[in-house]
Amino acid sequence: MDIIIAGAGRVGYRLAKTLSLKHNVTVIDRNANALGRLQEAIDIMPISGDIEDPDTYKILIEKSFDIFIAVTDSDEANILSTLIADDIIDVKRKIIRLRNRYFAKSSIAQKLRIDDAVFPFVSTALSIKSLLDFSKANNVKDFIFTDYKLVSVQVQNSELSIDYLHLLNNEKLVVVGFEREKKFFIPKKNDRIKQNDLIYLFGETSTIKQLCSILDTETPKELNKVAIFGADILGVEIAKALLEKRVEIKVIEKDPFLCKRASEALQNRVMVINSKYIEHSLYEEENIKNADMIIATSNEDEENIIKCLEAKEYGVKKTVAINNNMELYYLMHKLGIVAVRGPKSNAYYSILEKIGSSSIITEKHYCGGRGTIFMRKIFPNSTLIGKTIKPLKLEDLLSFYVRDGVIFDFSDKITLKEGDLIVIFLKSYLEEKIKDWIYNL
Repeated sequence: MDIIIAGAGRVGYRLAKTLSLKHNVTVIDRNANALGRLQEAIDIMPISGDIEDPDTYKILIEKSFDIFIAVTDSDEANILSTLIADDIIDVKRKIIRLRNRYFAKSSIAQKLRIDDAVFPFVSTALSIKSLLDFSKANNVKDFIFTDYKLVSVQVQNSELSIDYLHLLNNEKLVVVGFEREKKFFIPKKNDRIKQNDLIYLFGETSTIKQLCSILDTETPKELNKVAIFGADILGVEIAKALLEKRVEIKVIEKDPFLCKRASEALQNRVMVINSKYIEHSLYEEENIKNADMIIATSNEDEENIIKCLEAKEYGVKKTVAINNNMELYYLMHKLGIVAVRGPKSNAYYSILEKIGSSSIITEKHYCGGRGTIFMRKIFPNSTLIGKTIKPLKLEDLLSFYVRDGVIFDFSDKITLKEGDLIVIFLKSYLEEKIKDWIYNL
């Protein structure tokens, strides 16, 4: 495909690096130095110019493009560049990154003929909100074709009587991956369970919750008191999302201006505390030590890690750090800190998943991008109904199909029925091969 990326920041760079491996990528940015660094590292066509200036796009008029992606930090610039691109050049599909939560609930994207919009701040906030329903979980993923979820949980039960991962499987739940000592594995039959493993479970909600309570006996069963460190855009978005769950929330921020703005945005329904992070008396005086969960929302991962470790010293059992730098993802897990994708990582993965998905197939990534999930739904009138298919039998891959609410092992040929859901979990290096197979059934 021929793809244009407007913006050469962190998200634009990561997208260009990934997409340029298989596609022709053009990157537009006014920062010539950023474009130069990008061109030195990967094979792209750089265009130096203002993405909000129609003249920037004139060089592209004679060519058609499959996708236009706007990913700067400015909603206004992203919207305007998408409108200009739609007017001046031939582009089939437009994807935009937006910060303002208003756009997530409005029809503005549809009115502007934008095909897909991603809202990374809202997505990060919703990821944390989902932890209130799965208190033992490290992460929860939803899917559009099924109510079944993907949940990761860390093994924290020294008296666990189950030895092998495959013994956790049943008709409502399967183990589809585990992380151990910085490595990600697709499970095999003889893989054993070890303390501190991060195990990925796919299945029905109540069944997953029951198993999480067995695997993790340390984390609180309910998360009713939450402290959020940081009152910038992300901290406020998280507080708004959690307010819907009727929990007690305290927001701690050192900047008086941000405190005032947060109080106004949250309509005084949350206690906003102006305090320097280094004041340890805060845990005693404001009773933060009795929080069921604290969330550190800084843009700096090191600061988030320190804040979580400090909370652990005061006895807080569940600590959540926003993870912006993937190099620190493993350290967070090793320290028993829940790592949640930051807005930039969320934007990157959300856009890749939009590109890789269609009306009948969805693609998602898990375990820091090292695992990929493909789902194909057999809708009414599908040409696949009644067709017999064989699975791909490969290392680092698990295949299942869900029929009438039951998960079946897809290890032999099956005849497809209406309503079936094919689900494949794999290491990401197999992504292109599996994508080709599932799209060409």
